[in-house]
Amino acid sequence: MKRPTAPHAEVLISDPRWRAALGNVEQLVQRACIMAQRYGHIFLEDAPAPSFVFADDQHIKRLNAQFRGKNKPTNVLTFEPPAPMLGGDIILAYQTMRREAEQARKSLRAHTAHLVVHGLLHLAGHDHHHPGEARQMEGLETFILRRMGFGDPWKPRHA
Repeated sequence: MKRPTAPHAEVLISDPRWRAALGNVEQLVQRACIMAQRYGHIFLEDAPAPSFVFADDQHIKRLNAQFRGKNKPTNVLTFEPPAPMLGGDIILAYQTMRREAEQARKSLRAHTAHLVVHGLLHLAGHDHHHPGEARQMEGLETFILRRMGFGDPWKPRHA
């Protein structure tokens, strides 16, 4: 059986701290796309991949205020595609992600992989507004991330 290949995701790094902290960001994103497709069955054949923007808190705060009415930064925003042949957008904020990773005693690489997969699942129609949805989405995130070589993103680490 042919292994699925994910469409090539476009990656824009607007904050250079991402590259300094993670190195080859594009490789991490592409691997997450492939694994999410393989284990989450989230892309249709020939569907476009989303674009990823690795930004800072200021950028994501503006978007969060404009589109969600929340005048504060957040870790990741996912925007549905405006048309069927576009792949949507996933935007991540460096400072918030770095702080969350440190607080959870996890690597920024693991936290970034988690939120890339999280965004991909949102684009595929998964959500976490209700407890049943949240359990299903979190289980799928954990399953995919473990296959990527990361631990359970929901399990707290102790010092």
